[in-house]
Amino acid sequence: MYITSALSALESLSSSTSTSSSGPLNALIDDQFTLAKSRILSGEDPKTVITELQKNVKNCKKDVEKGLKSWYGALGNLGKEVDKAFPPNLADISEAYSDPPLFADPEAAQALDRAILESLGRRGLWDAVEAIEKETSLRYPKTKRDLSTELQHILLSIDQLNLQPALEWCSETKNTIFLNSPPHPSSLPYHLHKLIFKLISLKDKQKAIKYANENLIKYVPTQPVLKLITACLYDKSDDSTQDRDGDSPMNYNDNLDRDGNEDDNGEEGMIENDESKSMTMHKSRRRLSNGNSIETISKAKEKEFEKDKSELVEMFKNEFCRRYQWSKEDSLKISIELGSKFGSLDKIEKARKVMGEHLGNIRKWDELPMEVPLPPERRYHSVFVCPVSKEQATESNPPKMLTCGHVIAEESFNRLLKGGRRSVKCPYCPMETSQSVAQRLYF
Repeated sequence: MYITSALSALESLSSSTSTSSSGPLNALIDDQFTLAKSRILSGEDPKTVITELQKNVKNCKKDVEKGLKSWYGALGNLGKEVDKAFPPNLADISEAYSDPPLFADPEAAQALDRAILESLGRRGLWDAVEAIEKETSLRYPKTKRDLSTELQHILLSIDQLNLQPALEWCSETKNTIFLNSPPHPSSLPYHLHKLIFKLISLKDKQKAIKYANENLIKYVPTQPVLKLITACLYDKSDDSTQDRDGDSPMNYNDNLDRDGNEDDNGEEGMIENDESKSMTMHKSRRRLSNGNSIETISKAKEKEFEKDKSELVEMFKNEFCRRYQWSKEDSLKISIELGSKFGSLDKIEKARKVMGEHLGNIRKWDELPMEVPLPPERRYHSVFVCPVSKEQATESNPPKMLTCGHVIAEESFNRLLKGGRRSVKCPYCPMETSQSVAQRLYF
């Protein structure tokens, strides 16, 4: 468990009435006290009513204590994770790094302020951005503010399963190099239409097939569209989900027309009478032919949609950053993760203590004296070896990606261009690439 997951556990406790102290107390005040008052006013024996009310108060006390126990456990886990992530002797460590003092140089201090400002702006925390702007001479550009606001709005819409803003953004940028350029055009529009198709298919297969014909067929050469449609047609669990009136994300498609827009009759379709609800509850007790209960199928569907939704959020964020040439990730977040989550600071401090004066001033190290294990996504040094020259890529000889997707070193690419050629034939396939199209890669 990391700090993020510990904080998420606390947030889930606060959002659940069963684990909060206010939930049982509100139920006691709203239900039990009101009921007791009405019983006394109706002529029942006050002594009997008060006795029962005392029992309910004791039960409420137990519920509150039970909820507080969960809170204390979650708070304890958070404290443990903070202790693991950050060394307890930060003050001593800071002294070891204070020659020269950290961020004493105006340029270094401004770089830190800029990194914090950029991080807050990317996340749309405008109150904090304004506070930083007041304390420093830095200003967050208006164009980036507008883009960040647009990004946060679309991400929130995706999280709420409103995919229309994301589709409109894709439509506006479809003619740019980021969405249509070979060899890796963006698959974001397909995945947006795919999720809408799956949502619609839970209620109306014919409507879903029509939507697929209008919006998904064009992706057949590059995506498993036919497999998706076939899986929808032969999904036996759909009958169960159509019978339920649950509050899962699957109800979203009730308000969608065939183009993924809001249906004018959506509100009317949500209304049910008591008889239909009774039939629904009766049907929810059935079991499917494969032995799975309807409740299990519904939970599996919800989990699938949550996964699709989180993947879409990350995919859209990456495409948005690529479109406007922003860094893929928050640099401040990466720095903190490298120092705390992956334990780099602990390992460096341990080496400083063990080897002492043999290593000299830690601020003057050109490189770390020990290996710090990092996950693959946090390794930023190129390890690419050209398959043609068998040489490792460097800053002066970076890797280049051809139109077909194969990668060779720049020197190998230039050698293949000799003789007045305008394009290079890939060493591994017959496709040719012109010099202006070849893209440099950063590992």
